[in-house]
Amino acid sequence: MYSCVTAFLAGISEACLEYVKQKATHGDPASVIAAIDEFASARHMMNVGINKGKIVDKEIRKKKPTVMAELGGYTGYSAVRFASVQREIAGNNESHYYSFEFSPVFAARVREMVAIAGLSDQVTVIEGAFSEQYQALKGKTVDIYFIDHEKSVYLSDAKLIVESGTLQPGSLLVADNVLVPGAPDYLDYVENSPLFSTTRYEVQMGRSFTLTDAISVATYLG
Repeated sequence: MYSCVTAFLAGISEACLEYVKQKATHGDPASVIAAIDEFASARHMMNVGINKGKIVDKEIRKKKPTVMAELGGYTGYSAVRFASVQREIAGNNESHYYSFEFSPVFAARVREMVAIAGLSDQVTVIEGAFSEQYQALKGKTVDIYFIDHEKSVYLSDAKLIVESGTLQPGSLLVADNVLVPGAPDYLDYVENSPLFSTTRYEVQMGRSFTLTDAISVATYLG
């Protein structure tokens, strides 16, 4: 079953990449995002999307992160969207975005999408499970983690992030899909731990807007 689901998602991501190649202006992140959103309007896409993406955009603009890291890359939508906002607000200041993606197939997709957007110098794609690759961030302070990968490891990876020494007071853990399909153990952790102050932003989703999902924004208190 897992291989069938993975193959289906890989097929969608490949079709999305080809659509972007045809529709987007190379070197223009906004046109890449617009093309993916247009592609996704007629298909189910496993990415953060327009409405929840705006919530994360706002957090990036408020925080002005020097270093961001995402757990889960899939098509490269979040990497392109958020790294472009990060670069815009950084101006002449140095900033960087790290994308951790377990699947070699999806990691390659992210790299190619990032290249089309002209962000290869802004984004580093790291292939493999975050739990095995997080040392790539050793010695760095991560201002925002965007978590949007396998829901069953949200909690274990969040605890690993805390233990990694990459957070400072004010760092954010921003997690997608905390209600649909859901990550209840992760939510319980960040909403009840004295280490975090957490806010949920609920969003109506689905073609008829009958499902309620949420973005969780957890501020690390130290």
